[in-house]
Amino acid sequence: MPSFLTNFSSLIELDLSDNHFYGEIRNSLQGLTDLTFLSLGLNNFSGSISSLYNMSSLGKLEIAINHFSGTLAQDMGVSFPKASALDFSYNNFTGAIPSSISNISGLIYFQVYTNSMTGRVPDNLGRLKHLRILQLARNHFGNSEESNDLSFFGSLTNCTKLEYLILNDNRFGGSLPDSIVNFSSSLYFLSLYNNYITGRIPEAIGELSGLSVIRFKGNLLTGVIPNSLGKLGNISKLDLSGNNLDGGIPSSIGNLKNLLELQLQGNSLNGTVPSTLGNCEGMEYIDISSNHLTGNLLEDSIISMSSGFRNLWYCDISRNSFGGIFPLVSGKLGVLRALYVSYNNFSGQIPTDLGEAVQLEYLAMAANSFDGSIPESLGRLKSLVKLDLSSNNLSGTIPKDLASIDSLRNLNLSFNKLEGEVPFFKNVSAVSVVGNSGLCGGNPELHLQTCKHNLSKQGGILSRKGVIAISVSALASFSLFVIVCIFFRGRRKHKQDEVGSLAEGYKRVTYSELFKATDGFAESNLIGTGSFGDVYKAVILDQNERKPVAVKVLKLSDHRAAESFTAECKVLKRIRHRNLLSIVTACSSLDSKGNDFKALVFDFMSNGNLHDWLHSGDYSQVDPGRVLTLAKRLEIAIDVGCALDYLHNGCETPIVHCDLKPSNILLDEDMVAHVGAFGLAKLLLGDSSGGESMSTALKGSIGYVAPEYGMGAVISPPGDTYSYGILLLELITGRRPTDDMPSNEMSLRSFCERALTENIEEVVDRCLVNEMQRNPEQIKLQFLSLMVSFTEVGISCAAESSGDRMDVQSAVNRLKGLKEKHDRVC
Repeated sequence: MPSFLTNFSSLIELDLSDNHFYGEIRNSLQGLTDLTFLSLGLNNFSGSISSLYNMSSLGKLEIAINHFSGTLAQDMGVSFPKASALDFSYNNFTGAIPSSISNISGLIYFQVYTNSMTGRVPDNLGRLKHLRILQLARNHFGNSEESNDLSFFGSLTNCTKLEYLILNDNRFGGSLPDSIVNFSSSLYFLSLYNNYITGRIPEAIGELSGLSVIRFKGNLLTGVIPNSLGKLGNISKLDLSGNNLDGGIPSSIGNLKNLLELQLQGNSLNGTVPSTLGNCEGMEYIDISSNHLTGNLLEDSIISMSSGFRNLWYCDISRNSFGGIFPLVSGKLGVLRALYVSYNNFSGQIPTDLGEAVQLEYLAMAANSFDGSIPESLGRLKSLVKLDLSSNNLSGTIPKDLASIDSLRNLNLSFNKLEGEVPFFKNVSAVSVVGNSGLCGGNPELHLQTCKHNLSKQGGILSRKGVIAISVSALASFSLFVIVCIFFRGRRKHKQDEVGSLAEGYKRVTYSELFKATDGFAESNLIGTGSFGDVYKAVILDQNERKPVAVKVLKLSDHRAAESFTAECKVLKRIRHRNLLSIVTACSSLDSKGNDFKALVFDFMSNGNLHDWLHSGDYSQVDPGRVLTLAKRLEIAIDVGCALDYLHNGCETPIVHCDLKPSNILLDEDMVAHVGAFGLAKLLLGDSSGGESMSTALKGSIGYVAPEYGMGAVISPPGDTYSYGILLLELITGRRPTDDMPSNEMSLRSFCERALTENIEEVVDRCLVNEMQRNPEQIKLQFLSLMVSFTEVGISCAAESSGDRMDVQSAVNRLKGLKEKHDRVC
């Protein structure tokens, strides 16, 4: 802490947050008696805060995310008589909340979450008439064996302006006191999850008309779900999971027209799901798994339920006793990303219209009695990460299109009655087909029997008419062959001229060389599929050495593919940078059938693309070597930023990429990132570029395109900066910008922006949270600070207005500073 601060005796506000300050405060702020606002958050300060208790003029004190320790002073209420906001979160404070806090009559919010505080919550908080936020989560308050840990509710109900009561992840025991019903209608958010609360949920809870969020999961609650919950018309999220509740799901829940999220899993609920639940048309997330629920979906509620749930993206009804035929869902679940129905008693065929749920990523239907064949339509689910159809009575063959789903990380078809040849899977380690005796072929790693192809025999003797017919046919074929050769000789010369104009400067390669290098463009060498082409792994000779490469074969049936080839060659001739994908050669020729053929040959990136690393499925099942650490994410972010900086500022003619997204970020064997896919890139040729707007140019990818392009703005570097910002947020959250966001957020950016002011751990990728939790407490706070700063860079780059965006150079410098801090403290 700079000592010269004591000279500014008239200072009113001091904000030192989000810096690299460290050490103890001691007397560094002594003499600042007029200070009304002090923020020291997001630093590395440590030690006691005893010197702050002399600053009686303070109105707001924010010291969150540091390493402060010790207990809060018993006379704290006397020390900060004018305080309206006290935020001590994410530190190492111990001991109890001083009862003198009730003397701070103007206190609006008090936050001490994520510390190591203990003891009982004072019973006199009701004197805080202006209190709106009480955030005590993630401490050790309460005694799990005490029956009256929540007795302070009686006094707290006098805080008629209270909006947020957040007490989760503590040791509160005993039952919910009857006084809970006396909270005012201002109470909006009630979180008590992961405690030791017992007894029943009071029926009178339905009187808390202002509640929007109830989170009671992970307690020891018993009894039935109160019917009175149906009176809470403002409820958007209801989580009663992981308790000992029994009885049925009350039909009154259908009155909750604003309900978005319903979690009742892990209880002992029974009976059928009420048909009234279909009235909750805005439902986005429902989990009623691991109960004793019954019913026939065609006859009971869930079929009508799905007809109304057009925003539903997550549905888990697994581990119940539902039965009958699984209903059709055509046209009803267009945004569905996860459907779990395993371990029930369903029968009949798997609905073919599941293939219309184009955003589906997780589909689990294991351990039922489904029969018939696997629908071919499932091969259209190109975002599928996990498909589990194991332990059913399925027959027929495995659809070949399943092998072309690049995102698939877990395919379990074991213990069925499947037969026939198994298609070749690129990621065979993710495939299980055991327990299907009729299967053959496939990848050698599956250890299946060799397929026996029976060729039909038509007889060994040809009639005289047959000989004549064959002779005439042969003569005609030879004549046609001569004509074709003459025709294509002229065309081949034309295509060779085209190679010179499109791929000038590259070593030329022929179609036949690429055909041989890819084993005839074999499916086994297919490593990716895009809008304009397929990518194959190949091995070519380069200076008499075998060199692995990636061959991008353009789909010329789409006229945009040829334009993409031209653009990519034009750009790639001009650039060279360690973080840009290097081109090896190019080919513009004719294939063996005389059709146009265009291909680009790049260095092979052995670690695939960033998208697959970020969205590789269930983290509990991912190989630890496939998990991106915070350090690696920072490195990738820096690599991509350096590439963009070069394109915008380091080239003789500035280049705008126009399609920056994780699937276009390739990773080499050392996990160095390389930006590729320049098919949409634009050269900014002085003033001439000003006439090309995004409305007339080739489009980028949804979710990554800058908002101004949607209004016809001219293509410019800030458009790339926006895409870069979204990519950074995807790196830190593990969420795609096209994913549905929790809490009704409109975009990934707004979702992250809100989380910065609430709880950053709820937005970041679970892998990063797990990585943070493995560290000592001191390191955890540093880690959290880094994640917050990383998120802030992404938000700044992805600002709605292009003029408000952080430039790429500044972003890279900021990220480099974060990486240095990570290496120093983590």
